[in-house]
This record gives sequence, structure tokens and C-alpha cells, in this order.
Amino acid sequence: MTEPIRPDEQTTIEEIPTPSWDATAPVSNATADPGGANAGARAAGTVPSRGRGRAGLRWLVAILGVVVVIGASAVVVSLAAGRPTPSIAMGYMPADTGTYSEARLDLPGDQRQKLGSFLAHAVPGFDDQSQLDTKLNDVLDRITRAATNDKQAWTTDIAPWFGGQVAIGMRLPDGKATGAASTSTPGMGGAADGLAVVTISDRTRAITWLQSLGKEITANHTTYNGADLYRAADSATNGSAAIAVTDKVILAGLETTVKAAVDTNGKSGFAENEDVKAALASIEQENVGFSLIRTKAYVQGAVDMLGSLHGQGLDPTKIGETVVGMLPAWQTSSLRFENDALAVASTSPAWNIGYETANRKSALLGHTPANTVLYGEVHDVGQGLDALLAKFRALPEAKPAFDAVDQALALLGGKEGVYGWWGDVALAVSPVGDDTIGGGILIQPKDPEAARRFMTTLTADLQLAGASTGIAIRTEDHNGTKVTVADFSAVAGAGAKDLPPGYKAEIAWAANDSVAVIGYGRDFVNAVLDAGPGNSLGDDARFQGLLGRVGAENISLGYLDVAGIRTLVEPLLRAEATPEKWAEYEKEYKPYLDHYDALIGAVRKDGSLDRGSVQLTVR
Repeated sequence: MTEPIRPDEQTTIEEIPTPSWDATAPVSNATADPGGANAGARAAGTVPSRGRGRAGLRWLVAILGVVVVIGASAVVVSLAAGRPTPSIAMGYMPADTGTYSEARLDLPGDQRQKLGSFLAHAVPGFDDQSQLDTKLNDVLDRITRAATNDKQAWTTDIAPWFGGQVAIGMRLPDGKATGAASTSTPGMGGAADGLAVVTISDRTRAITWLQSLGKEITANHTTYNGADLYRAADSATNGSAAIAVTDKVILAGLETTVKAAVDTNGKSGFAENEDVKAALASIEQENVGFSLIRTKAYVQGAVDMLGSLHGQGLDPTKIGETVVGMLPAWQTSSLRFENDALAVASTSPAWNIGYETANRKSALLGHTPANTVLYGEVHDVGQGLDALLAKFRALPEAKPAFDAVDQALALLGGKEGVYGWWGDVALAVSPVGDDTIGGGILIQPKDPEAARRFMTTLTADLQLAGASTGIAIRTEDHNGTKVTVADFSAVAGAGAKDLPPGYKAEIAWAANDSVAVIGYGRDFVNAVLDAGPGNSLGDDARFQGLLGRVGAENISLGYLDVAGIRTLVEPLLRAEATPEKWAEYEKEYKPYLDHYDALIGAVRKDGSLDRGSVQLTVR
């Protein structure tokens, strides 16, 4: 069992047991000797192999080393000190990069102060900010030792050369990317062609670190345009993998891509792409993590690839073009620390589905039980769904499918009868009586009479089906609203003995002028009908405070009561666990979980952009 940082342990962190696998050779601190005894053999390409399979494994470790060793530590590394600097890594990415992710572990702007405050809230033992660096180094040492089978440590092997930025990019699959070697899929044009970039502060120490991964990594050494270049030469990588070290960065990927990145000298032009410029301009705050996908170009590349395979068993249609036409040109997300939350912001141009909703307050939160632990809502679903389906309905290729769908809808009143009356739609999960949990779909009825007709039709259809399947239908009155319950208890495998204690095999539905609900269990449906002013999630003071973080006026909303779910789950865990295991949970895990409160997120319109905000709060 890994020992956590305890509240009474201010600086000491016990060892993590190291994994049993060994993907690297024993650490050697000796610096490679390019001009030594093997120099001639290297030049001639005749360096003896000490096992090509093992060499291939070492190369995979080396190529991914900065991702596995450093990337595994990325979130915690971002706690380290550093002044904000422009992203260096982005400048090495090929201009046709389609997806890009970076970790700004040098903590730009206010992120060091925010992070320290976040840790003081979230992690026992981090209250003393004067000990922050010591504690973080201890944590990173443990992570690095565990990842390298105790052969390396963060403070002695990585920190002395690490520059604070890690980035990974993948090129567009459009057949136009250069540098794809034989490991790429024909026609994908770079689907296997990515570039990893790690900034460095000391070139000599960075090379020493590479050498410590094994001599197979650095044996095949040359120079290229001022960079130290290390190339794979075994069949496992088809001779295509390479690592380059310059004064500023370590570059890893296919050899041609790495060389091209060296040639850019950090000025590749990727950031000058119009999609990328627009995406970068949308970021409003400093962050410690950032990702970007050129959505439309990426999907268009995949569609073009399918088109190139026409006649080889794939028959492209207009469906792909329709999908591409709806996509935003780009999407971004960024991660930052707040004093008491981990926050993710996302941005993209609006999707072109043929209907655009507007920011407004929820019409359903006032009908949602106050003890709800999971909630998700989207506005104007009926109109949005109709516009989206119209895009595909116009395609000749889709006509047979829509003919079948229309026949099924006709049985329930057509599209107007099934979903034309839908306004906002939400999914909710709430505790109900007898220590059970219920859940279902809430719909704002834009036409209450249409909602009631749908419920009546649903009841009649299930009554017909139930005569031969064992489904029993009954109707009850709940404070003036008719509630219909479908009881599946007589259906094979749905009896009380087949379900956890307290649960019944039933669904229920009801509709009034303000809300329609279909859910698991009569108790949940009744709780929705009973919710109202002063007795709903929308009126709960804690939820209102959370909602204020992301904006009450939005186009979609999501909520997860982390503390509430833990309260529900812990009694179940305790009933199943041995006394020893439960004591272990209370000692090792609960002190950390106690601090996490809720996850709240919303998407709002901001001119031509959709902006999302998600926060994981701590207390």
C-alpha cells in the first residue's frame, strides 16, 4: 500500500513500492563517447546488436520516455516554480499538425499561487506553503522511481535539465503530410507521424539522461544541423525513429519529422495557421495544460482518405461531407488551477446543425429533486434534433433509413408527437426511499397536450405488448397528476430475487403543464412532481453557488455531486469490505476524498463561439 502524505507529516513521504517490470538497462552515468572506440563502427553502420528485440523495446521507452516519465508527473510537476514564458514547444510542430497538446509545467502567470492554494484545500499536509517545493520534489521522486524501477529520481536525473514544457502533436491524415515512413498506414499521410517536444535547460545533462536509458539509444549517434541526432537501426522500428537534442529542446518522432523540426529552429509556422491563430486568441486565462484539434481539417482528411480507397471495398457517400459541413474548424481546451478548484475551459466555433439556441436559465432545475447527485441538461432539444435530422434527410443515401424511422415514429404520433414538443431535456439521478437510487429523463413540454398524448400512446402500446410479455401496467394519482407504472416483475429475470434489496423492476411516466418525466421507479417520478420552489435542486444554496461559477444562463449544463455520491457509496463499500480493508480505506483514502465537493460545467454562447467551463471544486 502506498503511503499518502499525512496531515501530521510536513516533509517526509514514504517510499512507493516499485513495479516489477524492467524496460530499461541499469542506469549508467557515463557520458557517451561519440569519438571513442565505436565511432568507426557507428559511421559504418556496423555497431554490434545486443538483441534486436530488446533494443526495439529500449527505443520505444526512449521515444516515449518524456511522455511516460515526465508526462506521468505532468500535473504534479506543474506545481514547481517557474516564471511564465511563451510556449517554445509549439514552434517546432509541423505546419500541418492536426492535434496538439502541451503541458505548461513552468506555471505561467498566477498559476503557482493558485496551485499552492488548491493543494492547501485538497491535499492533507500541504497547508505550509513554505514547504511546497520540498513536498513536490518528494512526490515527483516517488513517481519517477516507480516509473523507472527505482533506477532514476526526479531531483537528480530529470529536474537538472528539464525546461518545463512538454508537447505532443500529430499530423493531419490527409495524405499531404511529409515525413511519413513505412510505419505509417498507406493513404493516411502521417497517421503515425507525430512529434514529441520537451524543452530543456541544460543540453549536456539532457544527453546524459538519454544515455542512462541504455546504450542502444545513443549508440547510433550523428549530428544534424547543430543537433545531436540518435537514430534507431533495428527492425522493430524499421529504422525510422529518431531523437534530436538541441540547445533548447529534445525532439522525438520519425527521423524525417525530427530533422524537419530541427530545421525550423523553433519557428515552424504552425501557430500562424488561421485555425490555430483563432484558437489561441480564444484562450482567456493563463493555464498549465492546453490542447487543440483542427476538427474540420482532421475529419476532412479522413473523408479524403476513404475517397482515395474508393474501388477497394469502400464506397464514400455525401454523408461524410454533411458531417464535415457541421463541424467547427477547431476546438480547444485548457486546464488551470483556481484557489479551490481545478478548472477546464473549452472553446470552439458553433456547430452548424441548422439551429442555434441562445443562453438562458434552466426550465427544469426547479423540477429536479434537491438531493439529485447527477444532472445533465441540453436546451431546445426538439428543435435542434429536427434541424440535425433534416441535414441527413436530404441525402438520397439516407432515404431507406429514414423511411424505416418514419414508420416507427408514426406509431407514436409522428415526429411532432414524439419529440416535436420537447424543449429543454435533462437526465437526473437522485436517491429515493429505502436507500435506493432512481433516475430518469425530464422534459420541458413546449406543448403540454402533445406531451400528455405521447404518454397516453406509450401506455396503450405497452398495454398491448404486456398482454403477451408479462408487463403489468397500472395508473395512480399523485396530487392530481396521473402517474403510469410499468411493472416488469413478472418478466423472466426481473423479479425481486434478481435485483438488489429495495429495488423494483419498474419504470414510470407522467406529464403536467410544466414537466414530463420518464424514469426508473414510481418514487423518482413522484419526487420530480413534488419538486418546486424551495424544494428543488435549482433552489439549493450549495448548487446555486456552484452554478454561479460557470454561469446560470447557458445552452447546456452538467453537475456531479462528488461528496453526495461518496456518501451513498461508502455504506455499500463498508458492508462488503473486511474490517481491515475498511480501516485501510478510512486511513489511506478517505482523508483525500473528503476534500472533493462537486463537478459543475456549462456551455454558453459567446458571439460566434461556444465556450465551456468545468470546475472540480474542493473544500
